[in-house]
Amino acid sequence: MKNAKNHSVTKTPPYPEVLPWFASRAGISEARAKALWDLTCHELGAESDPKALMDRLIERIGEEAGLPITPDYTEQPNGFGWLYRHYGRLTDMALVTSGAMARFWQQAMTPPNLAR
Repeated sequence: MKNAKNHSVTKTPPYPEVLPWFASRAGISEARAKALWDLTCHELGAESDPKALMDRLIERIGEEAGLPITPDYTEQPNGFGWLYRHYGRLTDMALVTSGAMARFWQQAMTPPNLAR
């Protein structure tokens, strides 16, 4: 028989490789995390989108551990990420402008080479 992790009659996908890490971070046992994975696969269907399976698994592990569920950054309407990106662009522009001014003054203050 082929050596497989959790292939049974119901054909659940193999356990994710990060499952032990998720379990240790949440403070639950690896066996409980595997049971949550099996429950998630059964609920959403084994042929479901892998991202949807992982998202639901992370939610389940968070619920199991009592961790707060935070929404994605894109779902936060009052996020200030755009402001920081804009400030970074302005800072870069200031550096480019300063460099151009320094080159201008260096060229303006350097005496021209006169033909001998």
